[in-house]
Amino acid sequence: MATPKILLTGATGYVGGTTLDHLVKSNEPSLSNLTFDLLVRGEEPAKKLKEAYGDRVNAIQWQGLTDISFIEETAAKYDIIINTGSGFIPDGAKAFVTGLARRLEQGEPASWLLHISGCTNLGDLPLTGQGFPDRVWDDADGGAVYEFLKSEDAQRPYFQRTTEVGVLTAAQTTGVQAVSLNTPLIFGEGTGLFNKQGVILPVVMQYVVRHGYGFKLSDACNFDWVYVEDLADAYVNLVRTILTREDRGVGYLPSGNKGILFPATGRVLLNEIMQRSLDAAFATGVLPREGTPATKEIREVPLKEVADECAAGFLDMAEMGWAGNKAMTGTQLKKLVGWNPKYLEKDFIQDFTDEMNALKDGRRGVTLESCIGQANK
Repeated sequence: MATPKILLTGATGYVGGTTLDHLVKSNEPSLSNLTFDLLVRGEEPAKKLKEAYGDRVNAIQWQGLTDISFIEETAAKYDIIINTGSGFIPDGAKAFVTGLARRLEQGEPASWLLHISGCTNLGDLPLTGQGFPDRVWDDADGGAVYEFLKSEDAQRPYFQRTTEVGVLTAAQTTGVQAVSLNTPLIFGEGTGLFNKQGVILPVVMQYVVRHGYGFKLSDACNFDWVYVEDLADAYVNLVRTILTREDRGVGYLPSGNKGILFPATGRVLLNEIMQRSLDAAFATGVLPREGTPATKEIREVPLKEVADECAAGFLDMAEMGWAGNKAMTGTQLKKLVGWNPKYLEKDFIQDFTDEMNALKDGRRGVTLESCIGQANK
């Protein structure tokens, strides 16, 4: 078999950077001598990646997920594409499938797209629609999850869900192999060279520090969670499985309209996230301060406030993410590729203290002063 060609997007990001680091440092015989092509923007990141990983990486300049023709042309050259760059640009993500379909038409063996998406796609609407607080999705029935996502998106499009459904539908139609890792809350310090922080816990920490209290929109809101290095290992295990099986994973790994996997390790209510964030803020002396509550409070706040401060102004994202039930049960990665998460409950709890210290030290893209409105004082 010819040397496999693997392409990764998102090498300068949180998940993609950590995944690249784990791929390059893997001791798996099928991976240890491979070179990974990386789509990057800018010469400086390309230089830094080359300095760190040497001949194990090859940086390719691109304009991003809006450059459809480039993506299609490039994708046609690869056996495996790992798209950890973004799950929010439908046409760009589908272009990878189109390119891989061209490869199939040329008589090449089956190629794979390993896509990234997120749990808000699963969220209910307890504030403006109907809530399903007891619903739990299971990736043992990926087809049911796909049909739900497709139906929901037909009624109320949401760009991350539109992207996930679009990728899997295009794969099913063209015969391309594609699986989406629908990710929960991702926590922990990344091991890539650039962005090392997650989203949910830093956003909560910044809100708590800024206001002096936590927020809630509903008591049923929850998040499953996974450590970023465990998530990276899920991608590594998928790549290894594809490369080492005679069938290249075709018919073994779920794909197309069944191609959804949940890399989830544990589950927590948002109220507990808020409480642990407050505990960390009070324990480190960040709170209370003048003008904030003297005791730990979690307050009901308007949806629009949460959308503006924690969801880039998107009301649907805010409700599904910060009010909704998104419970998922993930069993298939363990069963099919031997995924074995190493970071468990104690690590998740410890991360609240670690995140607060990172915020205090200015390692989260914002400073403590900016959170409390003192950056220019």
